[in-house]
Amino acid sequence: MTPFRFLLFCLVVSCLAVATVAHAQDQPPDRAQLPNPAQPNPAQPNQAQLPNPAQPPNPAQPPVRVEIPLFEGGQGLEFFLECARTYEQEHEGVVIDLYGDPRIHDKVRVRILERSFPEVTNARLNYWALIRNGDLLPLDEFLDQPNWEGDRTWRESFLPGTLAQYTHEGKTYGVPLMASAYAVWYNKNMFEENGWEPATTWEEFFALCEEIKAAGMWPLAFQGRYPGYVQAVIDHGYYHLAGPERYFDQKNLVPGSFDNPEFTEALSVAQRIALNYFQPGAMGMSHTESQLEFFLGHTAMIFCGSWLKSEMLGKIPDDFRLGSFNIPVAPTGKADPTAVYGGSGYYFVLKDSENPLAGVEFLRFMTSRRMAGLFARMRDIPVSVTGVSEANLTEDMADLADMLKNAAVTYGTPPGEGYPAMTQYWTDARFRVITGQATPAEAAAELEAAAAVVRRQTIAPDEINIRHVWKPGLLIGLMALAIGYWSATTYKRYRDRRRAGKSHVAGLPFLRRTDRIIFIAPALLLYAVFVIIPSAKSFLWSLNEWDGLTDMRFTGLLNFGRLLFESDGFWIALNNNLFIMFVIPLFVIPISLFLAVCISRQIRGSKFFRIAFFFPNILGAVAATLLWMHLYNPQGGPINAALVGLGMILSAVGFESAGSWLQAMEGFAWLSQSNLYWALIPMSIWGACGFNMILFLAAMESIPQSLYEAADIDGASSWRQFWTITLPLIWEVLSISIVFMVIGGMKAFETIWLLTNQTPTTQVHVIGTLMVQDMFTEFKIGEATAIAVLLFIMVFFGTAATLRLMRRETVEF
Repeated sequence: MTPFRFLLFCLVVSCLAVATVAHAQDQPPDRAQLPNPAQPNPAQPNQAQLPNPAQPPNPAQPPVRVEIPLFEGGQGLEFFLECARTYEQEHEGVVIDLYGDPRIHDKVRVRILERSFPEVTNARLNYWALIRNGDLLPLDEFLDQPNWEGDRTWRESFLPGTLAQYTHEGKTYGVPLMASAYAVWYNKNMFEENGWEPATTWEEFFALCEEIKAAGMWPLAFQGRYPGYVQAVIDHGYYHLAGPERYFDQKNLVPGSFDNPEFTEALSVAQRIALNYFQPGAMGMSHTESQLEFFLGHTAMIFCGSWLKSEMLGKIPDDFRLGSFNIPVAPTGKADPTAVYGGSGYYFVLKDSENPLAGVEFLRFMTSRRMAGLFARMRDIPVSVTGVSEANLTEDMADLADMLKNAAVTYGTPPGEGYPAMTQYWTDARFRVITGQATPAEAAAELEAAAAVVRRQTIAPDEINIRHVWKPGLLIGLMALAIGYWSATTYKRYRDRRRAGKSHVAGLPFLRRTDRIIFIAPALLLYAVFVIIPSAKSFLWSLNEWDGLTDMRFTGLLNFGRLLFESDGFWIALNNNLFIMFVIPLFVIPISLFLAVCISRQIRGSKFFRIAFFFPNILGAVAATLLWMHLYNPQGGPINAALVGLGMILSAVGFESAGSWLQAMEGFAWLSQSNLYWALIPMSIWGACGFNMILFLAAMESIPQSLYEAADIDGASSWRQFWTITLPLIWEVLSISIVFMVIGGMKAFETIWLLTNQTPTTQVHVIGTLMVQDMFTEFKIGEATAIAVLLFIMVFFGTAATLRLMRRETVEF
């Protein structure tokens, strides 16, 4: 990959759809002709024009296609596929194109940017921006009509309050199916055998945890690589300590709603639980790994939502009995103790899709009592449809069903858009609290300060609070130096070639100007259309404030100024990229050289080692990352098991100090975000050494053997031969390898994104993950493209200058 072609990666997110977006901005697509509640249809004055299932299809017309991309999470896809098949069988002429995967959010976001809308989706999008932009279909006209069974209105089919989440200016835009509720799940068999009882207050819960520890069992498994699971504990604590009104004030960033005694106490509860009762290594476990630990009986309890059993179907022992109880409360609470922390999974209809009304009709069918009951039976998850959960859930979910039935109120995310910019601050604070890196008081003060920053940016979006001076000055100076050096050396080489009378590269046949244009023009045209023009368009985006949906607002260099002079996250991410660029090559390059030298000397088994060391490069980055996630598993992973076993051997032979140190690695959370970058070093050695070894080996094998024979005659040692013959003659290849490592360090993305489960804290962000987070989580398209521009400039001119600095002049004869 040449430095210039790396532009394609730097701007990958922006370039995916820019050609169609550019066209869409100039020529907005025609909106579907939908019934307007304010202008009734004369033929049917009081009824929306929904498809008539009784009307036979017209063979001359193509089938109605309804595209439904869904998030494949704890609910799975089996029910939705069955629902789609049933609907197609009962409605001839309708095709339900339903599909999904765990990463559907990114795919649908790109579709939204290019304004190619599916009919229905539940992907994680900025729905409030879509509502403001008029891209979602209001559902009130349909909700006030009969439900699928015809015995009540569609609106009355849902549990009270569940439709309020996505209500804006009196209109409803989302309908729910699953009823999510967070609870403390426990092993009923284990509780009955030991005489333990569910807790209702935090003091009872802490006493229960101590009893469990005294019995030789860890109280709680935890999904440590998804720290957001602890948010239920924090929110539930604050809701009851401060009261519902102040809880919702905090979600709206009212001053003083973070830095107060009640919120500090809620954080203290979460920290006490995490530091004393989480299973060792929990912070390095994924959600499925930790949940499997619970179902295998290695812990007694786990915090999770109502999808717990559904997500682990097929992995639960047959004799396991599941129970649940509400998250405990403080005895001095100011809210109803039966209140349940939860919500619902919502589905939306895109107004500008090809067949939005057919999408509405499918949602009516999917939320019917018949289909909702099928969902509850198939996935064993409560639903938001009235009168369905009680009759269709198994005994494992009986406690949760009773909890929801007896709850006076269900609360969670308040209606309204909220503040997406607070997402990263919450992620950082949660992680620092549950790992003990910050006290609850410090975290509360940090969140209060963060809320003030977000409020200020909302009120005065064009202001910059200068926090960094010498760092941006140094970066700009280095980039200017690199650009100047590259430009000067390029001009010097061109001038020297002109003076020497060389109009073409030595050894290549001369081509006339017309011939050169004929050869170059097709490739240049394709490259310009698919790379250069979209990239230039992206540069223009970086000069605007834009959420990808509403109109752009020109802000000039504001995004660059905010990144360079205000953002702490940008500089932390750049520092992490520098770690990957410089620290990891310190291990990879010498080891690769050593392996190449050994194999070039034809040691025994060299052919086998050549294949074995290169094998990791056959695997894709995602597959390799998943492999290392298994190796690094804190509980039962091969790496921890090997280190502990080695420690036991060392202790047995008398090296007790080293043995004890290695045995302490039992349950060590390699993939916790606190240890992540050091865990990357073995991964990088395993993954990168083989490729670099092949590069060096190919260069070494091209060195004339006579040079080594002459050195042997002169008495030069192998070490001397390496430094005076091998290294100088493979210098060009070594330079290319270093440039590859630099580019790889700057474009690091997949590994960090996967190992942090798409929720990296500020301390582990790299430039690539920060760019994606800004674009798809905080919906700052302008700032994300500004990051891409800075990344391109740093990579292009940095690698170009590096190649020139490492270039050695050759004498031409």
